Amino acid sequence: MSPIAFAPSRPRVQKDENTTILPRSRPTKHRTQALDAIDDYDDERTALGGRAKLALIIGAVAAVVVIGLVIGYAVLGVGNQPQSQPSVSPPPGGGPSGGSNQPAGQTGGALLTDGFMLSPDQAKAIVPDQKWKVVTTQRGAKTDGPTAACFGGDPVEGQPPPQQEVVRVLEGSGGKTAPKALHDATAYTSPDEATAAYAVASKTLGSCAVAGFYIESGSSVSGIGNQAVGAVIMEVEGKKTQAHSVVLNRTGRVMNVVDAVQPTRVLAINAVAKALGQVNSIQCGPAGGTCDGRPAAKEAPPPLGGDQPGFLTVGDLPPAGPKVELWVATQVESPKEEFLGSQCEGVTWTTETAKSRSSRVYLLPESGKNFFGLNEIVLTMKNANSAGKLAGKIKSNLSGCKSRKLTASVTNIKKVTSIGAQKTRVKGWTAVVSQKSTQGTAKYRVGIVSAGSKVAYTFLNPRGEYDFSNHQWNTVAVRAGERATQVNE
Repeated sequence: MSPIAFAPSRPRVQKDENTTILPRSRPTKHRTQALDAIDDYDDERTALGGRAKLALIIGAVAAVVVIGLVIGYAVLGVGNQPQSQPSVSPPPGGGPSGGSNQPAGQTGGALLTDGFMLSPDQAKAIVPDQKWKVVTTQRGAKTDGPTAACFGGDPVEGQPPPQQEVVRVLEGSGGKTAPKALHDATAYTSPDEATAAYAVASKTLGSCAVAGFYIESGSSVSGIGNQAVGAVIMEVEGKKTQAHSVVLNRTGRVMNVVDAVQPTRVLAINAVAKALGQVNSIQCGPAGGTCDGRPAAKEAPPPLGGDQPGFLTVGDLPPAGPKVELWVATQVESPKEEFLGSQCEGVTWTTETAKSRSSRVYLLPESGKNFFGLNEIVLTMKNANSAGKLAGKIKSNLSGCKSRKLTASVTNIKKVTSIGAQKTRVKGWTAVVSQKSTQGTAKYRVGIVSAGSKVAYTFLNPRGEYDFSNHQWNTVAVRAGERATQVNE
């Protein structure tokens, strides 16, 4: 595992107007410099100065009549006049301003202060045995500043710009193996704008369309504000890989992203959710959000993402080959008659009884003459029983392929399971098929799962350095089933 470094984001291979990312004014993954803190005292002093000048002008006009007496009353009046509270952020402790006449969470002035950001004490919920410290606290967008995993990329057109943005990076005390946490908080002028921004951010996390990152797993998160979701994101750089545990939430008009990473292990999403839950308890009142709840995370599909709901996103696929690059996908269409798969499945996808059928191909542009790619076929069957029977039939055909084709061998048959949307059970098998010919031996990876009334088939043709590990392939196979449950057909 590599040391933690929020390095600049890699450029995306393609721009798809349907692929969404968190609205940002910078195309990179990192920010390095923090701006000076906002001086709330100066704001209050300016507001008081304006009121004093107005009182003196009135006094000067009245001085034409009785200058001495009126000036005395004017000075006295300035001291006795009720002072309305300036529209400034709450005190550093995070509590709401006692004199504010504005309803919490509605449009107003500055909201985010240092007291609203993840603190070293709160970060102990992520890794308790660490002495955490704040590395940087940056206000405003920076083109080269740090961002959470999957959020580096071009800004999205038409998304509400944040009223405020604060980014904080914290670090533990474990030296080269120390954990790090990034907290990005954005405040909007209203809960509606924050809700729109959260929808974009959720889809960004569920798409993860940034080269070098891919989605390992998803989580449903409860008890943190109005909305929350989580995912474990793998970052690949050369032969080094590290896991980012990311939790996204919205409370009223504030949205938060917390990304925690440690080189030696995968940090629990539940632990990150608890840390963010402490932040939410401070933000929720002034932001007009939900305060009640006990943070918890459970296994679930990643957030809905990609340009074709129901199919794999490019961020579901791990990098493969000697160069880290982003996968690209073709348009969804009907399965091709000439597609034979591994020749052991024993089905014809164009004629198999189904209510609907569709397919898609995913490619790595740099694979060139290797023609390396992945096929996905999704069938909607009459019911869950029919879907389960078809998946079982294909698994049986794979197991018995050797008896039908002497050139074939099938190994690593592995049962895989997962949980889809609406708690739909995803279950099936993966296998490695080898086919001998006069030109050598061809290797294929096959996945078949059923999820409710859906059947999801995945096929990969490894070539040289272009391949997945067994674990990665098992994850991709069940992810296809998870994605299929995220749409109703």
